Amino acid sequence: MVQSVPPHSDRAGPISPLVALQATLQQMREQSDANTLVQLTLEYVKAVFGAPLIWLAFYDYPNHQLVGQGGVTLLEDQTLLRAVHPLQPGEILEQVVIEQRPISLPDLSQEPRMGIWQREARRLGGIQGCFIYPFSAYGPLSRTAVGRRRCLGILMLGSQMWGVTTREDEKALLGILLGQLAASLQELENAWQQQTEKRLEDPLLRLGTAMRQVGSLQERVSLVRQELQSFLGAVHIQVYWHERSQGQFVPHGSVPKAVGNSGGTESSQPPVPKGAKVGAGPTGEVSLSLRELGDMYYTLADGQVVVGGTGTTRSEVPPKLMQQLRAQAVLAAPILLEKDLLGFIWVQSDVPRTWQAAERQLVAAAANGLALAAPLENLDRRIRQLADDQEFVQQVGRSLYNPAELQQALQQAVVGLAQRLKVGAVAVLTVDPDSPIPRLFYEYRREGKQTLPQQLSPLSDQDWQDLMRSEVVVAENYDQDLRLLSWRQELAGVRSLMLTHTGANTPVEGLLLVLHPQLRAWSREERQLLRGIAQQVGVILRQIRSEQRRQRQEQLLKGLITTCLTLQNSATLSDLYTTTTRQTAQLLGIPLALVVSWQPGESRAQLQGPFTTAAGTETGPTEIDLQDP
Repeated sequence: MVQSVPPHSDRAGPISPLVALQATLQQMREQSDANTLVQLTLEYVKAVFGAPLIWLAFYDYPNHQLVGQGGVTLLEDQTLLRAVHPLQPGEILEQVVIEQRPISLPDLSQEPRMGIWQREARRLGGIQGCFIYPFSAYGPLSRTAVGRRRCLGILMLGSQMWGVTTREDEKALLGILLGQLAASLQELENAWQQQTEKRLEDPLLRLGTAMRQVGSLQERVSLVRQELQSFLGAVHIQVYWHERSQGQFVPHGSVPKAVGNSGGTESSQPPVPKGAKVGAGPTGEVSLSLRELGDMYYTLADGQVVVGGTGTTRSEVPPKLMQQLRAQAVLAAPILLEKDLLGFIWVQSDVPRTWQAAERQLVAAAANGLALAAPLENLDRRIRQLADDQEFVQQVGRSLYNPAELQQALQQAVVGLAQRLKVGAVAVLTVDPDSPIPRLFYEYRREGKQTLPQQLSPLSDQDWQDLMRSEVVVAENYDQDLRLLSWRQELAGVRSLMLTHTGANTPVEGLLLVLHPQLRAWSREERQLLRGIAQQVGVILRQIRSEQRRQRQEQLLKGLITTCLTLQNSATLSDLYTTTTRQTAQLLGIPLALVVSWQPGESRAQLQGPFTTAAGTETGPTEIDLQDP
């Protein structure tokens, strides 16, 4: 290898590299200090290889850099050997760390991809030939490296001769030595992690016991924040609640201000006590809109914990939001109850940090605890609201028994639904089984003059599948949603909507469409109310159509009786034909009916009908030629 020197010797005579290696390995197995392991490694390499440049460095995975642990140079200054060397894309040192394979360089001073080592090669004694050997171990350094072999560091040897490299036996010696170093370091790290790893049992037990002993949501939120603060350390913790009517998440305890919009949405209190104080933190009284949360909202609604940070490779929190809140690391857990996003716990650090698995699990468990406690705070209000909604649905149903009040029942259902949901408009659409084009049957708008067209574009197959599968299609941000794209032009100005069909029959006979001019989230109770009213509207539509058919048949029957009586009074055949054509056109609602008559064997026929001249007098029959088919 690099300017190899004879193995180090003592008074008893020279010792072979293998014998020295055995002694060094035995000493390394007995050590529990990383600095001593490094010193033993460097002493053996210096004694056996005698290179003018020896450098040992540990790999810092979170910061992607090499941290020098010392070594040997021809200079007295050891600063370079103990410095931190950030790894840059394309550099040879990064290549060695990522690929975890040794590499030889013929001339260090001529290799631009070696960064500062190329610039310092001449000052270090004219280093040319260079050999870089990584050492690795199995075990998790982070959650992205679980189950993989990870690099712990590198050993670099330099020679003053051009192109000098190592022999196979020398590589074997280095492999055994560095393998033992990696194994010892891994063992020390595992022991350290067991001692310092945060355990969930105690905080979960304390939190669960304390939350059972308090009665209000305010006290439960305070307990959650205190426990998380104690477990996570120097972080800011805030609890946000979902204010659906405004499409915002408001901090716990703050009273949301009414947002001016064309939809006239009224402000409502979040599910928190009115007298609660807002906790200290960088977010303060700032509310977060659905637009600011972006895709993070859908991730939370899906029940997943969101992790973000300026130093992570992939942040699930919008960078603009992190910049706005001056956050370096973020952890957010959804407060989710039966697929209904009530809010989320927001944990923010002002310095970069990596969230441990135990920390993510505790925040998620705390959010689940609040999800179970939040409905109790407004249980009476929710019960009254559900009972009121049920009574409203039953009231609409009772109106169906009076056929004379069907139109009034439809109006009552649609207007009542719009008022309860506080939305901009509600529309009833009918769907003809023979045509995929939905047609407007009835519409109610709280304000504004813009109405829907009489017919809308056909829905796509995917929209129909979503509608039949989930019964209620929800677009909380219609501008960015892929649902109901075919209606984008007809629904200009709509920001959020709900769509459902009016019954369980297939094909679908009707649709109930709820429109709102502002971003808005729809709760499970609101979707259930829409389904209940839609089923009643479906019954109303079927009864209205049935009544229309009955009236039409009754009208036809009366017309037929009148026509028969008129035909009995006809004196001539011409009067009979004229009366027949006139009455037929009137009964069928068509502009013209004709009678063609001829005698058997004749080649000409007579065309009978109510023909009139320009003066308004009726003319007689017209003769036409009969053509063979």
